[in-house]
Amino acid sequence: MSDKSLGESSSGAQGRTSGTPSFVGPIRMGQREVKSCNYCYKRKVKCDKVFPCSRCISRGLGDLCEQQSVMVNGKITGGGRLPSQKVPTLAQMVEENKALHRKINAQEKTIQNLMKKFENEQDQDRDNDDDEVEGIEGRSGSTESQHQRDIGDTSSRYASLDKERDMGRASAGTMEYDGEPEQEEMVRMDYLKHLSQIYGIESKRYKENENVPQPYSSFTNNGIQSLEALLSTVPIAQSSQLVRYHCQTLHWIHTVFHEPTFLREHDEWIDSFNMGRPIVKSYDYYALYYAIIACSLYFMDESSAMLIGFNQESVAVLPRFWFDTSVNCLQWGNFMLNPTMPNLQTICILPMIAHAFDASKYLGSLMHCALGSARDFDFHLATSATNPERFGGNIQTELVRRIWWCLAITDSLRPEAHHPFHLCLPTARTSPPANVDDYDLDDHKPVISRPLSQTTRVTHLIAMERLAALFRDFNQSFSTKTTINARFKCVQDHDARLQRLLDDIPDLKPREDETYFPINGSQNFDYRPWSRYLWLTALPPHRIMLYRWFLGKSYTDKRWARAREVCLEAARATLSARKKPVPILFQKNWHVSSYTVIAGMILALELTNGGHDANERDHLKMEVLEVINFFRSLTDKNAIVNRGITLLENMVSEAESRSRNAAMEVNGLSMTNQDGTIDQQPFDFSLDGFFLQGMMNNLDADLLNIFFQSDMNSS
Repeated sequence: MSDKSLGESSSGAQGRTSGTPSFVGPIRMGQREVKSCNYCYKRKVKCDKVFPCSRCISRGLGDLCEQQSVMVNGKITGGGRLPSQKVPTLAQMVEENKALHRKINAQEKTIQNLMKKFENEQDQDRDNDDDEVEGIEGRSGSTESQHQRDIGDTSSRYASLDKERDMGRASAGTMEYDGEPEQEEMVRMDYLKHLSQIYGIESKRYKENENVPQPYSSFTNNGIQSLEALLSTVPIAQSSQLVRYHCQTLHWIHTVFHEPTFLREHDEWIDSFNMGRPIVKSYDYYALYYAIIACSLYFMDESSAMLIGFNQESVAVLPRFWFDTSVNCLQWGNFMLNPTMPNLQTICILPMIAHAFDASKYLGSLMHCALGSARDFDFHLATSATNPERFGGNIQTELVRRIWWCLAITDSLRPEAHHPFHLCLPTARTSPPANVDDYDLDDHKPVISRPLSQTTRVTHLIAMERLAALFRDFNQSFSTKTTINARFKCVQDHDARLQRLLDDIPDLKPREDETYFPINGSQNFDYRPWSRYLWLTALPPHRIMLYRWFLGKSYTDKRWARAREVCLEAARATLSARKKPVPILFQKNWHVSSYTVIAGMILALELTNGGHDANERDHLKMEVLEVINFFRSLTDKNAIVNRGITLLENMVSEAESRSRNAAMEVNGLSMTNQDGTIDQQPFDFSLDGFFLQGMMNNLDADLLNIFFQSDMNSS
């Protein structure tokens, strides 16, 4: 029996045996077992000897990775695919996905180049034919010989084109199976190029303004803006004011970079411009820098921005331009393959303004990726007993804790993560960041945390993590309850904890009678009134988030009437806080707008489902319309505000339509249309939800799904 037939029969027998590899192709005779995969063995490169191996995954060939089959001393060793030996990690799957994109991109470029060349050849042939027709009378004697030469030239060109097409196929095939590093670098895929379109963050275009830089005018061959070209977009004259505004006014929201260190590095960088020898920074530095100044100009008062040299159009356009530049710098620096501390700091800062550009969905995915990268760096293991030298000293260790907590907070407090069955991450051992200001951190002396009653620029972040921890605990506790009464008791217990959340942090606890004017100048900015306002507008909506699972039931079952009462009370408290006269600066945080939309939705649901008499319905309707008019009166509308207006208007229309249909039914009038359809279907309150069956067709499905997901398992 030949080796080939032996291999085929062996492969068939092995393929029918459960749990053993299936041999593919002929079996080679050898003196020893080959533990590498076919790809690595043939190319004589190091293989990690697990299947699929990392090299095959990085080239998008994970499904083709198989061990070399060798017959040694009459016994077949190795061979076949062994998928059970290794389950690809998320990072490996991302890497394989990018490799596949690179190959697709290379093949598309080859096809485009060939098509372009083919079209150029056709155009040239037409021009030659026209020239021949125009001069045919004067060249009658040499027509035949010239025609033969033209035929020969054309044939030669098409033969050359066919050869190039074949070479293109061959190169595509080589890339598919060989994927040499040099070729991969030449055709590196801009693998996040279309994400901005998928998530809708490029729906708004930049205004034409000669004073505003147009995005990405200088690229390398790979579609990546060069580091030298990024220098031309740096606002040198205003850079110091923008960076210091962020440090003095906004830094307390995240505190993920060390203010003295960053300012020192930034000032040295700007000085290099003034000396005519600008320092070219890396992509991750540019990502962090543009995130910082984008937030500064977005939150800065327009008059203050004009004082430092910006005009009105620049103030409207530049924050978006810098936001996009920061996101693209993350991409150009391959942050998923080579995550760095500045990358993670950037991803912590960008959510401050993502909502203004309708990019919250994209940033939600970005934050989740950053959380995985931080876990790979062991940020979740930075306990108080950890040797600071493990992360580079006291300052770096504190930044590690702050970054981890900032990422964990954002992941836990995303509205869609409030679902009790949201995937819970393993509990990390990272200690809370020290309650200490940046200028008190020193690598040469121990970090001594202050009590929470003494607020620092980190206290707000610590308090926010308490809120995130409460909802993580709620998600886990709620899902373990087996009866609806036990779940309602779980909601009430966590509501009590929520209302005591800030008892030991008096400086941040909301004050009903607080006034917010005048606001201090940026040099001596006191963040605490702003923090108290954020808590004043955030705590009531989080009560709604806890009780929402029983709101739909409360309309038909009096046992859950408390849920209805709490939601209405919280909604009105949110709207009352929102109406307070506060600086425009305070109103630009994303949750201030989104929670106001939630409050309006609760009132609109009560209007639709509450069964009130005419006077009560009119009062509820006026409350909802007041929210809509308040949103319309805002001079600085973000994407959430615009979507909220449309959503609440549709809910009011839905309530009016149902009220008319109910009146017609009472009067004995038919609700059937001429085509036999019914205008509205009655609401089935047995479902554990909030909304009428037909409302999803007309309302903002994204907002409804994010804020009010139904829980079908708690009935």
